[in-house]
Amino acid sequence: MEGFSQAADNNKTPILEVLTSWLSDDQLVLEVGSGTGQHAIHMAAALKGIRWQPTDCLEVLPNLIKNISTYGTSNVLTPTNLDLSLNQWPAEKVDCVYSANVIHIVSEALVEKLIKGAARNLSEGGLLALYGPFKYRGTFTTPSNADFDSWLKARNPESGVRDFEWILELAKDSGLSFSEDRSMPANNQFLAFRRQKES
Repeated sequence: MEGFSQAADNNKTPILEVLTSWLSDDQLVLEVGSGTGQHAIHMAAALKGIRWQPTDCLEVLPNLIKNISTYGTSNVLTPTNLDLSLNQWPAEKVDCVYSANVIHIVSEALVEKLIKGAARNLSEGGLLALYGPFKYRGTFTTPSNADFDSWLKARNPESGVRDFEWILELAKDSGLSFSEDRSMPANNQFLAFRRQKES
């Protein structure tokens, strides 16, 4: 597999267990920041009733397309370009927007665009699922997450472990209601939000 990610391989099984309880058949999942496509390949193979749309920025797309065409099942759709900075989202409404290990990499401005874009593209009652490490009331959950934050900022000052409360506020302002915060292995969390019903 082109560009194999050990981290993505490590967390795919616990993530699948949670998604199995959150998703149902005949749903369309839009993944933001698919990277190598390892999660798309793993989740779609296990959840055969769903359709999985991988996306990433243009420079990542060639490897992603190659991996999906080589290893993906028929319910993984052809990867498409999604550049958060351009706000160019697919036109079709989706049942779930899924993003793992993205919001601590991209800038705060792009985190806002991800959450607002997800809210616009979700069908009524649709799910936004965000996986990664978070801070709570400005405090890291573990020393290793604090070290990880320092490492991220050394690579890119605009990266960093995000505050749970800030994400909550962004989601609320975008018309999403908080559903669940599930603790995951390796000091990660899995956050679930639902698009509120139209009044």
